[in-house]
Amino acid sequence: MHGKTKASWMIAGAGVLWGLIALFVRALDAAGLSALDIVFFRNVLAAAVLGAGMAARGRASLRIRLRDLWMFAGTGVVSIALFNLCYFYTLSRSSVAVAALLLYTSPVFVLLFSVLLFRERLTARRLAAIAITVAGCACITGVFSQAQAVAPFTALCGLGSGLFYALYSIFGKFALRRYDAKTVSLYTFVFAALATAPFSAPHCVQLAAAQPRVLLIGLGLAAVCTVAPFLLYTGGLRGVPASQAGVLATVEPLVGSLLGVAAFGDPFTVWTALGMALILGAIAVLQLPERRPCEEARHG
Repeated sequence: MHGKTKASWMIAGAGVLWGLIALFVRALDAAGLSALDIVFFRNVLAAAVLGAGMAARGRASLRIRLRDLWMFAGTGVVSIALFNLCYFYTLSRSSVAVAALLLYTSPVFVLLFSVLLFRERLTARRLAAIAITVAGCACITGVFSQAQAVAPFTALCGLGSGLFYALYSIFGKFALRRYDAKTVSLYTFVFAALATAPFSAPHCVQLAAAQPRVLLIGLGLAAVCTVAPFLLYTGGLRGVPASQAGVLATVEPLVGSLLGVAAFGDPFTVWTALGMALILGAIAVLQLPERRPCEEARHG
């Protein structure tokens, strides 16, 4: 399989696994964990699962340089922890539709950062893919089918969730120049867990001790919806520009929407179907071969 095609499938696969997260989150919510508790629980268990596997194969992949800690503070604290805080605040102050739509402005931020930091070309095809993706997410989340009223600060937090979500692709690109995908993912989980531990660790430990089932659900969340997709996504960043990775990962709301219909009885509307078609269309657009500058000059 061609390197770029394989990387694209890896990132799309990460989006699929992230889309399954509602199965575990709803179970943990029913068990008494708050949103911030789930963030901590998810990341500390993911760090334990991935760290144990890496340690069993040798300690070389666990070593990082102190001067590179800023990269993992970026992926773990600035991206993952702050993204979750902004996203959960937006969810508490607005509808799921608005929160999800604001979150999936992330490909726009990824594109802007990629142009500024990595000198990626701002092509018409990438801009079109982002526009199609945002429109698809809007359809799936139901924004076009009902009136929405959002307070300015809530909207700002929602955009913040998209910004911090996008920053994982940016910090991850820097970290991958020096470290393996597993190492980047591990220390992302460690830093995200450390950032939320003061607020959630005691409650999570107490619940897990009282209800062993909670620990099993948490391990499922860590393995299926955290370790596996982060390894796929981080590894895929090696072969796909960050701007394209951000769009490919938006298969997540598509999978989440299908899961909602199948598992939780959520309504399936014409808008949902249109949104899915648009997201799949955007992914297909990104798989088209890039024109070389000389070809563009001939056609210009």
